[in-house]
Amino acid sequence: MERRIPKVALWSAAAAAVLAAVAPNGPARAVPQPDPSPQPSQRGMLDAMRRDLGLSPVQARTRLAQEAEAQHTALAVRRALAAPPAGMWFDASLGRLVVAVTDAADARRVRSAGAVPKTVRHSRATLRGMVQQIAERAGRGVPGVTGWGIDERANGVVVRVDRAARTNRTAGFESTVRQLAVRSRVPVSVERSDQAPRQQSGTVVGGERWMPGTDGICSIGFSVTGPSGLRGFVTAGHCTLKANQPAYGKDNSRLGTSNQGGAHSVNGYEGDFGLVTVDQQGWKLSPSVAGQGGSPVTVTGSQEAIVGMSICHSGQTSGWRCGEVTRTDQTVDYGNTVISGLSFTNACSAAGDSGGSYVTQPGAPKAVGVHSGGGAATCDVGGDTVTIFQPIDEPLRKWDLKLVTGTP
Repeated sequence: MERRIPKVALWSAAAAAVLAAVAPNGPARAVPQPDPSPQPSQRGMLDAMRRDLGLSPVQARTRLAQEAEAQHTALAVRRALAAPPAGMWFDASLGRLVVAVTDAADARRVRSAGAVPKTVRHSRATLRGMVQQIAERAGRGVPGVTGWGIDERANGVVVRVDRAARTNRTAGFESTVRQLAVRSRVPVSVERSDQAPRQQSGTVVGGERWMPGTDGICSIGFSVTGPSGLRGFVTAGHCTLKANQPAYGKDNSRLGTSNQGGAHSVNGYEGDFGLVTVDQQGWKLSPSVAGQGGSPVTVTGSQEAIVGMSICHSGQTSGWRCGEVTRTDQTVDYGNTVISGLSFTNACSAAGDSGGSYVTQPGAPKAVGVHSGGGAATCDVGGDTVTIFQPIDEPLRKWDLKLVTGTP
């Protein structure tokens, strides 16, 4: 398993889961793709999960069963509480969902829903208020500061810093945040790393991929349908910046149009997601996710990521790679744009994976998000892993899209 970004300072109150190319079944004029190379232990999602999380087959089955139960419990908890909980995460050692609450009444409701309550000091609203204050002081960005967001397990806030790019302005910003933490009594931690996040793209060859015009290579996320008979797929917004670009499939034949009409690409504070319209005859949509030469799984719906749960992503460069969700609802400064609402994992990734699929639960896979970016560490180059995805529900809501799903 890749190492998480080390947490190096804490200010307390006192001191402070590529779509099998959405040519999923390939273009009509192309011959059907052969079955993947017979190395399932290296290719499939479940085997990738065992490999990357260091689990035996029995441990993998047990964990997946526990996570499935925790997902159902999370839905019950959200229905039982009048406001979002201060935090929520899957505890692998307990095999249960843990929910942070601020009073005894909510603790009883959480326990009745089947989760483990943990009483904390700060509500979700308080933590979001601190995040907003940090965002206001960061403005359009601070050199060396790569992002910030809620730390659910710590009932606080985290600020991420690239130690290699740290300047006097960075130090000044850290001092400002430290003062905010003391005044508000909300814990704020700093994570320093040499792996500054970046939006990934490139000219990598192989696997299921799509190409936006002549701008490089990205990965397909999930097949979708939409208003007025729209057919297409969701991918990363930084792959779809130019309006009305021809989009090409893995066999270099045209499959559709990227960012049709110029209103289907978001790469800013709202998120990192885009839409490619599949408008060429012969291309069919599929509920499958496969990755580079990977064994396919069938998407059955969508779900929200929960910290601590296992997750796998599939991209045209890395194939199946798995890890755990380490943070949700984070703001990331990529240098050229600041994006909020992103989630982190410790699964490795590489250039060309942008837009690829994040899924969970191999038995009945659910769409979770599309690949946004990562640090310099890849699956072949070690270091602190920074792997980031855009939750899938945001583009589905924005453009009134529906996932193409199937039965596993």
